[in-house]
Amino acid sequence: MLRAARLAGAPAGRAAVRVSRRRFATELPPTAPKKKKHLVRKFLVYTTAATATFYVGSAFVALDSPEYNEFFVENLPLGASLVQYAEDHDWDTLNLEKAITFAKDGVTYVQNLFGSGETGTVVQKTKEALEHAKDASKERMQSVAKSLKTTVNREEGKLAGRSNKEAALAKHRAVQFSEGVEELATRAEAAIAGKLAVPVPDVTTTPAQPETVPPDSVSSQASGSVAASTTNDSKPKNVYDAPLPIGFEPPPGYSRPAPPKPAPKPSSGTSSEAAPSKLEVVPAPPPLPLLAPAVSEFGATEPVIAQLASVIDNLASYLNTNPAAAEKARDVLDTAKVDLTSLATRIEQVKEEERTKLETKLDEQTREYTVKLLELEMEAQDKLDNQEEGFRKYFDEEKAKFIHAYREKLNHELQTQSDIINERLKEEVVAQGIEMQRRWIREIKIRVEQERGGRLAKLDELASNLKRLERIALDNSTYLDENLRIHALWSSLRALNHAVDAPVRQPFREELRVVRHIAAAREDPVAATALDILESSEVPDVGVEPFADLASWFSTSVAPRVANVALVPDQNAGLLSHLASHFLSSFSFKRQGFVPGDDVLSIIARAEYYLNEKDLDSAARELNQLRGPAKVLVMDWLNAARQRLEVLQALEVVQTQATLASLLVAQD
Repeated sequence: MLRAARLAGAPAGRAAVRVSRRRFATELPPTAPKKKKHLVRKFLVYTTAATATFYVGSAFVALDSPEYNEFFVENLPLGASLVQYAEDHDWDTLNLEKAITFAKDGVTYVQNLFGSGETGTVVQKTKEALEHAKDASKERMQSVAKSLKTTVNREEGKLAGRSNKEAALAKHRAVQFSEGVEELATRAEAAIAGKLAVPVPDVTTTPAQPETVPPDSVSSQASGSVAASTTNDSKPKNVYDAPLPIGFEPPPGYSRPAPPKPAPKPSSGTSSEAAPSKLEVVPAPPPLPLLAPAVSEFGATEPVIAQLASVIDNLASYLNTNPAAAEKARDVLDTAKVDLTSLATRIEQVKEEERTKLETKLDEQTREYTVKLLELEMEAQDKLDNQEEGFRKYFDEEKAKFIHAYREKLNHELQTQSDIINERLKEEVVAQGIEMQRRWIREIKIRVEQERGGRLAKLDELASNLKRLERIALDNSTYLDENLRIHALWSSLRALNHAVDAPVRQPFREELRVVRHIAAAREDPVAATALDILESSEVPDVGVEPFADLASWFSTSVAPRVANVALVPDQNAGLLSHLASHFLSSFSFKRQGFVPGDDVLSIIARAEYYLNEKDLDSAARELNQLRGPAKVLVMDWLNAARQRLEVLQALEVVQTQATLASLLVAQD
């Protein structure tokens, strides 16, 4: 009977699963429709973006790399035009601020192009048409979605009707299952009372009757159950033999079956004597197992099983109070526990199977309706795309028409303005010509009158101007003569300097005579005095040593000899002093550069430093500080250097006077 009840309880679980699944399915979020993949549009957009990026980047690279510039211009279409445009707009000096400025200018230009006059009206009309088409498409999509939603609700209503029918069938089977459990409980009571497993008559209890019997004694429970039933020996005609659920009455016109007769009661003496003997002989059995903890996990989903487990646990607690009857009922309780656990497990399995089937079916319906929605959405999207393309073409055509009309109007206005301006210019030119002729005639008349009245005054003015010109001519001749003398002086000075600075020693008496003659003609006392002193000496006849020879002479001959006698005392120097100085000087380090100190080697180093700097005057001043044998060794070199310095000093004085004379002539 438990197996049959298990099979009867399966549809109820299936119906419950269906109902629960229907509630969850209505709460699922709507699946977002898949967007249409515009492959051609994406390909064109990406290709255009990549080409534009390549050309712009190549233009920047071509401005920096001549090789790539040549390759880009010769091998790629529009390369030369793009490079020329980049060079004209100074892309090689482009920075972030300029890029932002260019972007703003482009946006402003586009706004000015499409946002003025009748073009703006056309754009507004096109936008309104697009919005109207978009609203109409949305309304069609909403109507389609409502129709699909109505279809889904109908399907859900059908599923709910099926679930209600299956729930009623499961309820009826659960009632049958509860009657089987009651029969099992009756058998357990009979076993406790020491009777055979006799089936309990079909007694229908009402909700007013108590569910449990007070545990006083087995005999009192049996007598109470017999008293609650109505004895009727004669069976009526309309007897309802089918099992009834707990708390239900038979249909109208039917009566309950008569309960069985109770078993004869044993005598009180015998029972009272037997009870003590049983209590003395039979030991207390272990407590019976409880079913409520075993099926507690199914109590929330299956309250019937939980209620049945609690009834059996109450019976077990009653049996625990009667140890004599507990041994006979243990097997029955164990079997009931195993069957209840198996029943609950099977119910959960059936629920899970039904839930899986219902989920699969709902998923199929979801996919079907999703496909339908996607098809409708694709159709609506195609229609919107077609409408958008049509509006775009219409907009482009209207834009071209307005541009053409405005261009023609502008050309006409420009032509009209040009004609008006040309006519006005012609009139102004004619008027200006007439006015100029009148002014010229007036001026000619005035000048003729002035010439008639002022011819004598003009003759006097011409005579004074002639005298002024004569005086200016005399002054100019004086200036020219002075410039010629100064030029001759400079030329002779350059010739004298060339002779003095010659690479070999040569006389310069003739050059000095020419300079002396020119200076005497100018009556310059300073230059004449300097040249007289130089001319009275014998230096112009023999010449002076060149600077290169003096430097070579000092470095190769004078400096080593002076270094050998650097340690010789100034007075009373003997042969040993000279030998010791020569020997020790070979071990001394040669000093170079501007070396401080008053010793001979330091003075020689400074003189050599000045000669390297081409400062002969400073070198001679340094060597003039020497004393003793070193002074004797450098005396010849000092005389040659002094002669050259005297000549250079005289030439410098003459050059200064010539420069002063040139400045005075320029000032005059």
